[in-house]
Amino acid sequence: AWTGVAWVKATGIAGLNNGFKYRKQGDSEWIDLSGDAITNDGGDFSAAIDNLQPLTSYECYAYSGDNQTEPQSFTTEEARQMPNSSFEIFSNDESSKYYSFYDPLSTILENQTKWWCSGNKGSTTVGSSYSIPVPDGNDKVDGNYSVKLQSQYVIVKFAAGNIFVGEFAGVLGTKGGKVNFGRPWTSRPTALKLYCKYTTGTMDIINSTPPGVVLTKADYDRAQIKIALGTWDYKKYGGTPQSPVHINTTDASTFVDFATDPSTIADGNLIIHHDGYLMNGADKVSAQTGEWTEYVIPLNYHSMDTLPTHIIVSCASSQFGDYFTGCSSSKLWIDAVELVY
Repeated sequence: AWTGVAWVKATGIAGLNNGFKYRKQGDSEWIDLSGDAITNDGGDFSAAIDNLQPLTSYECYAYSGDNQTEPQSFTTEEARQMPNSSFEIFSNDESSKYYSFYDPLSTILENQTKWWCSGNKGSTTVGSSYSIPVPDGNDKVDGNYSVKLQSQYVIVKFAAGNIFVGEFAGVLGTKGGKVNFGRPWTSRPTALKLYCKYTTGTMDIINSTPPGVVLTKADYDRAQIKIALGTWDYKKYGGTPQSPVHINTTDASTFVDFATDPSTIADGNLIIHHDGYLMNGADKVSAQTGEWTEYVIPLNYHSMDTLPTHIIVSCASSQFGDYFTGCSSSKLWIDAVELVY
């Protein structure tokens, strides 16, 4: 059982009327699942029970002809949302040079501690004007603020505007930085929905690129948003129990491909171009990226029956920021982030 759907399976006799009946615990009437709602494989049969309510107990039994099982009970998962998902809460708790997206004085408990982090601690070492995510009260779709990610050339190095679920782990001189991605999480959403606005230009800074990627200064920069659920062990991935996946931007061997990583149970990926977007690697779709646009990023589940231990969400105004490559005028606004169940 997930949050809004449960999968049921049974073994009966091939050729008979095989199906399931379910109800919310305490209800008197059973709801029948049969016919086209059933997948048959010989005597084995299964179904998906959808439109369920979160954190609710149900009971279900299987039948094959005149035979039936004893009712089995299950409870759906929580429809949990990430804290501060419209970026309304921020403070100077960490530094007077930049805003952090939490506030120890917030009246909402989950907003009193850090969930979202950024590279501000590194980029503002030389001054507050190099803050790469900032709250924006002038351009938003929900509440009073959005977050604006702005790529910049910071003295000697390109810095992509970024915000992510996890913890900034330190700078490596003028060469790069370290990040621990992730926060504890056990719910299983089916998609990530959010609003974005993107303005960019051609790449004026090309430091390096991923293997197999060739870029020139005629190519446009692009933004990227990634989400992943997984069971990452911090002892293996180098992070901390809270934020287990450690990335060193000067060492490409630490970068994780969530589409193939064995500890990732689900992932989704959005790349926003100056004239459209790519969703999970599909063909580019046209979009007015200079205007607020709603995107829904489906999660591709590698395992349907594994509970995650952590969630990662990473947003950058320059896709190749980890390689210090992009457009120094790229700006990505994000607002109203929502997990879909």
